[in-house]
Amino acid sequence: MSRSLSLPTVAADGANLHRLVVEAEPETNLLLRLLEPFVIHDVLPSRVACATCGEVLAVEIAFAASADLAQRLHGRLSVIVGVRDAALAPAGGARGANAPDHRPSDHRTAAHRAA
Repeated sequence: MSRSLSLPTVAADGANLHRLVVEAEPETNLLLRLLEPFVIHDVLPSRVACATCGEVLAVEIAFAASADLAQRLHGRLSVIVGVRDAALAPAGGARGANAPDHRPSDHRTAAHRAA
């Protein structure tokens, strides 16, 4: 049975809720590397959803943080080796606890296009 989780738009401490949607290479340790910046900045995500679709790992991370810190986390995730695309959005439009609704944007590497 699928259950939808509704997230408030502001955390109890007044921090805004954000959602990072990442498209990456489906490597075994990439999920761990995506979560490391949250540990470094002492931010505990409220939800992490991931799914693989062919040669793409799609990850959605919902978390509470100031707008400044959310931008910093977005920047750090964007430059991780293996990340193809990262988008930051308010969590008000977050889907449920199911797999993220992130469609591959065809950001294939040169090696993938050549094959």
